[in-house]
Amino acid sequence: MTYSEIWHRIATSYDDGEARAIARILIEELFGLSYADIVCGATEQLSADDTLRLDTAVRRIEQGEPLQHVLGYADFCGNRFCVNGSVLIPRPETEWLVDEGAKLMDGCIASDETQHKAPHSPKRILDIGTGSGCIAISLKLRLGDAYVEAWDISEEALRTAQDNADALKAEVTFRKRDALKAEEEGCSEEECLQGGALVSSAPTGQAMDSINYSEANILAAPWDLIVSNPPYICDSERSAMDDNVLLHEPHTALFVPDDDPLRFYRAIARYALLTLNISGSLLFECNTRYAEATGTMLRDMGFEEVTVSDDCFNLPRFVRGSSPSQPAAPPNPPRRGGLSYPRLRKA
Repeated sequence: MTYSEIWHRIATSYDDGEARAIARILIEELFGLSYADIVCGATEQLSADDTLRLDTAVRRIEQGEPLQHVLGYADFCGNRFCVNGSVLIPRPETEWLVDEGAKLMDGCIASDETQHKAPHSPKRILDIGTGSGCIAISLKLRLGDAYVEAWDISEEALRTAQDNADALKAEVTFRKRDALKAEEEGCSEEECLQGGALVSSAPTGQAMDSINYSEANILAAPWDLIVSNPPYICDSERSAMDDNVLLHEPHTALFVPDDDPLRFYRAIARYALLTLNISGSLLFECNTRYAEATGTMLRDMGFEEVTVSDDCFNLPRFVRGSSPSQPAAPPNPPRRGGLSYPRLRKA
C-alpha cells in the first residue's frame, strides 16, 4: 500500500491537505518511519502483519474515527495523554490555559520572595471538568510543589485522567463532582479517585486523627487558581460539527442549551467567589461567540482585572478574572456546610 493510496482513502472524509497530514502522522507513529522513508515507498515494504495493521487503522479513519483514538493518545504541552471515547481530545489552543496559569502562579511566588515574605505554602489549583486530566497534569508538571485537584462528573473520564497522571508521574487528586452543583454541595459528599476506585474523600473522625496538620490545611484552604474548559458548544451548533467529533467525543463535555450558554461559567464563577484567595485567579476557555459575554458576566459578579484573550487563530477564546479585593457574602449560603472556611488574604 503506497502513501498516495493511503491518503487518497483518508481524503474521502477530509480535504486533501489534511488527509496527507493524517496519513503521514499515522505511518510515522505506527512504524517509526520518517517522512523521507514514507515518500520513498517504505510502506510498500511492510510485513504482511504490519500491512494489515495499517489497513485496519486507515479503515477506522475512513469510518470517521479520530486519528487520536486510532493511535490511543494525543500530545498536549509536550506530553502524551491517553484518550478514548470518555474524554475530549486535547486541542492545541487549550495549552494557553496551562501557560497562563503557570505564569500567574510563578508570578505569585516571585512576588512573595521579592517582598521577603515567609516561605510560601504550595499553591492550590483546581481544574473543573478535567476530562483526560491534560490541564491539571500539565500544571502539576510545570509547577512542581503545587497542590492540584481536578473534578469531573464522569467516572470513566476520571479513571482515564488517573491513568494519565500515573503514566506521567504527576500527583493530582481527582474527585467526582458536578460543576453545576459545586457551590451547594458539601465537601463531605465528594468522591475521590484512589487506586482506580471512587471513594469518599472526606476523612472520618478516625481517619482525621491520622492526618497531619499540613494535610488538614490542604483540605481546608481556598484556591489560588481555578481553571476550566467546560462545555460551551450550543445545541444549535451541532449541525456544523464534523462527525468525527459528534460520534466519538462525549456530548456531556461538549454541549449546552441554546437558552443558557453560560450555565457552567456562571456556576463555576459563583463557586470561585466563595473559594478563591483574595489574590486568586479564574481562567476559562470559552465559545468564541460568548467570550465577551463571559467577561462581562465576571465583571458584573465583582471579579477584577477581567481580560479576554485571543487563541492561536486570533479568535476571542480565553477569559481571565481576579478575585474581588473585598469579598462579598454569597447571596445564597452553601448547603450542608461544605464551604465553611473563610477566604484568606495572603500575608
